[in-house]
Amino acid sequence: MIDSIELKNWKTHEETKLRFSKGTNILLGPMGSGKSSIMDAISFALFGTYPAIQHRRVAVDEIIMNRPEQKNRGSVKLEFALDGVAYTIERTLELNGSSKATLAKEGAYLQSQPQRVNEEVEKILKVDYDLFSRAIYSEQNRLTYFLELPPRDRKKQIDELLGLDKFATAQENATTLINKIKDMASESEKTIAGFDVNRLKEQHKAILEQIDQAHKERKSLEEELKGNEKEKSSAEKKLKETKEAFSRKTLLAKQIAELKSRMAIIEKEIEKIEKKGVGEKGTLVKKLKEASANFEAFSKKEKAAEEEEKSSFQQLAHTEAELRSASKELDEREKLRKELAKRNRAELEEMVKKNAEEAKKRGAERDSAVAQRNENKRWLDELKKHWDKCPVCERELDEKLKNKILEEREKEVGRLEGEIEKQKAIVERLEKEVETGKKEVEGLNRIEERLKEQGDVDKKVRDLKEKEEKEKEENSKLKKKKDDAKSAAVKAKDDVAKLEAEKETAERREGYIEEKAKDSKEIKEREEEHGKIEVSEQTIDKLQDELTSLSVKSKELSTRLDANAESEKERAAQLEEKRKEIDAVDKMQDEVKRKRKVVESITDFKNALEQTQTTLRTKLIGSINDIMHEIWPELYPYGDYHSLILEPTAEDYMLKVKTARGSGSEWENVDTIASGGEKSVACLAMRVAFAKVLVPNLRWIILDEPTHNIDQQGLSKFVKAINEVLPKIVDQVFIITHDEMLKQVVNARIYVLSRNKEESGGTSVEAY
Repeated sequence: MIDSIELKNWKTHEETKLRFSKGTNILLGPMGSGKSSIMDAISFALFGTYPAIQHRRVAVDEIIMNRPEQKNRGSVKLEFALDGVAYTIERTLELNGSSKATLAKEGAYLQSQPQRVNEEVEKILKVDYDLFSRAIYSEQNRLTYFLELPPRDRKKQIDELLGLDKFATAQENATTLINKIKDMASESEKTIAGFDVNRLKEQHKAILEQIDQAHKERKSLEEELKGNEKEKSSAEKKLKETKEAFSRKTLLAKQIAELKSRMAIIEKEIEKIEKKGVGEKGTLVKKLKEASANFEAFSKKEKAAEEEEKSSFQQLAHTEAELRSASKELDEREKLRKELAKRNRAELEEMVKKNAEEAKKRGAERDSAVAQRNENKRWLDELKKHWDKCPVCERELDEKLKNKILEEREKEVGRLEGEIEKQKAIVERLEKEVETGKKEVEGLNRIEERLKEQGDVDKKVRDLKEKEEKEKEENSKLKKKKDDAKSAAVKAKDDVAKLEAEKETAERREGYIEEKAKDSKEIKEREEEHGKIEVSEQTIDKLQDELTSLSVKSKELSTRLDANAESEKERAAQLEEKRKEIDAVDKMQDEVKRKRKVVESITDFKNALEQTQTTLRTKLIGSINDIMHEIWPELYPYGDYHSLILEPTAEDYMLKVKTARGSGSEWENVDTIASGGEKSVACLAMRVAFAKVLVPNLRWIILDEPTHNIDQQGLSKFVKAINEVLPKIVDQVFIITHDEMLKQVVNARIYVLSRNKEESGGTSVEAY
């Protein structure tokens, strides 16, 4: 049973959640309110698709909510139970076309990839999408769809629904394959007729004999070539050894001459060294050790003197820096004294006091003028308001007197404003002078404080100068000490260098003596080896002629062998060609026999398919008719039509009802005698039978707008069938309709859907 479905941004549903009950569930609403999208969502949740997607009638951006604005993602969540086990499927569709899916069993994840979820759902329900869409899900206005089709199309589509179309397709493919194999066998037989097989075999035998003769000749040539190559290899080895001996003899003569020349040079070098009077190496090594120790001692003294001089120089630099700083303080003190002498503190403080008092006085005069100006302005304002009377005494005023008074008052106001500006400027100037004077007094205070801080800088400068002279004298002494140590170290270094040179010369003399003895020994050894080698150029020439003769013979034998191999190769190719022709004919004969047997097998298979299709159709239609016979009285409890069957013919399936005729009855086509409502009930019975036969484990049926062509009288019968009968046959019925009549279905769970399409609004759902 499907328990609930939750839609987010799915077509017109921004966020909709519906719970379903066992029995009948009705989605009621006008066209475009979003009813069918809920059933599409059920199909999509289960199998990742629904009919409009399969038939390419919608795009991704139409499935995801796009009004009043395009959303980026839509999702469906479906909860259902089967055999007491709860399952949850969630699928998400992105605007870019990508999708995600998860399947959970009792809250634990089973799969998390769209294709794997599809496979797992099919395994759980034992139904794939094709069977679900044909047997369970009736698309919009298609309840009576099969009755409206032409006979051949109806036959084809019901066969597809029952799965029988696969047998017809297999039979057609088998017939095509039989004809194709027969044609191939005939072509092969024609090709075989064009070959003389006996002649081919005689040619094959003759070529084999020629190849055998060529093989014997090749063996003989190979043996002869092998013996000649052995002699040639021996000659090559002897010639090589002779040449190597001659080369060695020549090399020894050259080496002897080089050694004698080098030994003469060494003797001259030894003579030169002896003339210089160089001492023995042992005595020189002892003297060199003493000189090196002496040099190391003087170097340490030089380094110590450098460190003392460096320390003295740093101290002198520090004293000179202190002296420069004290001298600057002395100069600064003189400048401050001169600056202090320029100004009279008493006069400056008197001037500040005088200006401050004057500024206060001028400020009072300015304030008085402001008060007078304001009073005159107020008087003028009053005079203008009371034009006929004096604002003070209220006596009558003529026009001339009024104008005169106004003119005098306005002049007075002008004079007062000028006075105010004048006094304001004087006050501002005096205040600036007071501020400047105060700053100058503060400057004098800072100079006096600085002079106190400096104290007796003269003594400090004298002391630092005396210290500087002493440190310079000490620094000079240390520099002389360092220079003396450096001179002694340089002399000691020169002594070491001279002794090292003499030692090196003594070592070189010893080396020359050793080399002379070695060269003398090598000359003697090489002269002995040179005398033992008895090889001449004539011996080499004779051996070379013998080798050339053997090489010519090997080349000749190799050429004959190559020619023999080429001939043998050509005959082998001819033999292979004849063998292939014979094999091809044998293969074609075998292939023809095999194809004839295959045709017989496929013909038997085709006949078996036809028999199986007929038997299966009979059993399926029998089961469907049994169910329709059982449920018809429940769905149609009236006396005019007693039973309902689906009758197969060669080119059609006829839906027939059994009608009463006098004392008997006969079967008649529903399409010719039934009303719209009766047709719908008959098609509903057929739909239920299809579902129960094809999907026995899944007791659902989905009907989208099943009442579109039913009249008012037929609609009452249809509502009664849905209300009283259908819930007894299947566990869950889902009906999508705009027909308000279906509100009469008792015990059904009804949802009313609505939507403001003019404002591109989303779907609203209310339980009825």
